[in-house]
Amino acid sequence: MGHRESPDARIKAAVEDGRIGPVAPLGSLALMPNAPFAADGEAALRTAIDVQTNEALEKQTRLGLADLVEQLGTAPRNADLAEALNAGLPAQLIEAGLTHPDGFPGVEAWLRSSAMADADQAPLALTAEQFAAAPLMAEHARSEGISLSIWPGHMPDAASAGCALDVSGFVSPEGFETGLLRETVEALASACNGRPLVILAQGVAAATLALGADDETSFGQIGAALISGLTALIEGGEMPQDAPDLLGTEVQTCSPIEGATLAAMPLRLSEESQLMPASDGLSGSISLTVLTEDGAAIPSAAAMTALQRREAGGPDALREALEAGCDIDRLEAVNSKALRARGFSDEGISRVRNALREGLPLGAAFSRWVLGDDVIATELKLQPEAFDTDGRPLLRMLGFSAEEIETAEQAVGGAAEATARRFFAQQGITLPSASGFALAAARGLSQASGHGFCVDASDWTPDAREAALSAGIAIHLGALPREEEGKASDRMTAVFELAEELQAEEARAMQAGAAPGTATGAQRTRLPDRRKGYIQKSTVGGHKVYLHTGEFDDGALGEIFIDMHKEGAAFRSMMNNFAIAVSLGLQYGVPLDEYVDAFVFTRFEPAGEVTGNDRITKATSILDYIFRELAISYLGRDDLAELGDDVSHDGLGRGLKDGTREAPQPLPDEAVQFISRGFSRGQLPDNIVILERKRAERDEAASASAEEAEDEETEDYLSDPCPHCSSFTLMATGDERVAHCATCNEPTRSESGFN
Repeated sequence: MGHRESPDARIKAAVEDGRIGPVAPLGSLALMPNAPFAADGEAALRTAIDVQTNEALEKQTRLGLADLVEQLGTAPRNADLAEALNAGLPAQLIEAGLTHPDGFPGVEAWLRSSAMADADQAPLALTAEQFAAAPLMAEHARSEGISLSIWPGHMPDAASAGCALDVSGFVSPEGFETGLLRETVEALASACNGRPLVILAQGVAAATLALGADDETSFGQIGAALISGLTALIEGGEMPQDAPDLLGTEVQTCSPIEGATLAAMPLRLSEESQLMPASDGLSGSISLTVLTEDGAAIPSAAAMTALQRREAGGPDALREALEAGCDIDRLEAVNSKALRARGFSDEGISRVRNALREGLPLGAAFSRWVLGDDVIATELKLQPEAFDTDGRPLLRMLGFSAEEIETAEQAVGGAAEATARRFFAQQGITLPSASGFALAAARGLSQASGHGFCVDASDWTPDAREAALSAGIAIHLGALPREEEGKASDRMTAVFELAEELQAEEARAMQAGAAPGTATGAQRTRLPDRRKGYIQKSTVGGHKVYLHTGEFDDGALGEIFIDMHKEGAAFRSMMNNFAIAVSLGLQYGVPLDEYVDAFVFTRFEPAGEVTGNDRITKATSILDYIFRELAISYLGRDDLAELGDDVSHDGLGRGLKDGTREAPQPLPDEAVQFISRGFSRGQLPDNIVILERKRAERDEAASASAEEAEDEETEDYLSDPCPHCSSFTLMATGDERVAHCATCNEPTRSESGFN
């Protein structure tokens, strides 16, 4: 790039070389607030939390509406539309579905896309004093998904023009190319036609490495000199006395570039930035490797320059180390030994090893186009067409668990960077910490006070954050990761895996010929063929759910069925299989308490108001409702019920308080064989009478009657005909010579007696 080139040509060449990105509004490039500081920091935090909560609720509402629209299908009947209206679907959406070119599926797709669209919320701006006055509120805001930007001084205008510049791209083995950088910035300022331009300095730590820094001290010295030198080159002024020697330049004093100012802030990684520097802003986290378009890991430009300054053969040695660094035998589970045990030949393992050494990810290394049809079809007896581009399903079919595959992927993904760091350590180069470099480089900010210098301090300690603010560096605090979203699915996956393990253990015991009851693992208790239980119909957030239970002979819960017939096929299948997994766990002896503790108060859609249940009025999810209902019914966990103990199982009356009912009695053991313990919630219902006492009274009365009858005179039937009416109805009396006819009522006397 020479002086004869036009500014546009210089800019184009710099963009192609990856030194700069396109000019765009500063707020779209950097992680910075779009609004100025609020007058009341704590009030601003509360408002931001409320806004974030409302946005989350709006997202959930749209997803719930999308579920209702999905149930309508492509051609709903009038009855279906009426039911959807009653379930809470707005009439406007029904009208939209009737007029949309794609029908109701088009409305559903729009609802889901609008709900899942990233809001890309800008950080909330706070002064250092406001942040210090409300630290707990600030952490609460971060936990709610709000990022913060704390500025000790002046904050640049987010609407001004900005351009990201990779400082490390202007470092050669000879030193800092000040002339090339100044020409580039001058061309950018000229292209802005007088508009103010903010130069976002990126890759400062990587440039410091390329300039010869090899420990914490030298990183701090060269970093400070680089910051002050950049300020002098762009905004004009005199460099510090030691800066030219440290930077490898002869420039000491520069005139300002009209319209250009210097800043250093974390990039907002988007399509507009188009710049992936080896280090972000003032951060000391340096990437020694980069990925090519085909996924191979190669040394970064800064790493190459640093090695070229130290040793002629350093770059070649690093390349060789990277090629041999990711070996399959270094993986914990997916290694050559495990692959041979599953049918891999030495040729197949060699192909995988070479692919990993070339920098391919794990899934690509086990794909069809790496292994070949001969290995997949002949050796592994699988269909090659199923693994064209991704070999992870192949590993699952070979018996590797999802956790083992994920661990191997992480090891492969970080192998190149770990290898490069070990190589640099062997060369005597110690990379700085993120906070350590930023604070050390702060010494060079003396000439740039009041400008936009900010660093991502999300992972820093509170002391390091305070030190940065004291040094005049603004800090960015990203939103804390929300773990709630994955809790339910993770727990469901754990239950599935537990059920699979129990089934596999039982199968192994049966295969080994073990007699029932002699296996060392858990034993399954079978439910009776004809079993008790109950059905609870409810709606959760407008979604109907039917809960069916099955009980052992002693009234303990043994199985559940969850029916949500109006949901999508995938969701119904997941809930059905989840119910099967829970039932298997209960039959293998997993206490119901464990499921209750794991699933109550989980948060995901559908959620909201509960109707049809006398003890639960609100639920944070389907699983929260189901396991609270089971805990109340089978465990007596009234603490999980929103209504008080004065409501009976049938929901009638106000209990003891109105004096209409007596205190509920516990369900007797003798009644469990006839009454569902879950339906009665462990208590004897008011409208049920145990008849054991009546039977005892009846038997006692019958016994007494029999005893009385024995004392009374008894009449015996006689076979002789009555002499008066000739009927064979003579009955003997106490007198052996006198008989009584039951037909004519005439007594009959015999002189010789009756036989």
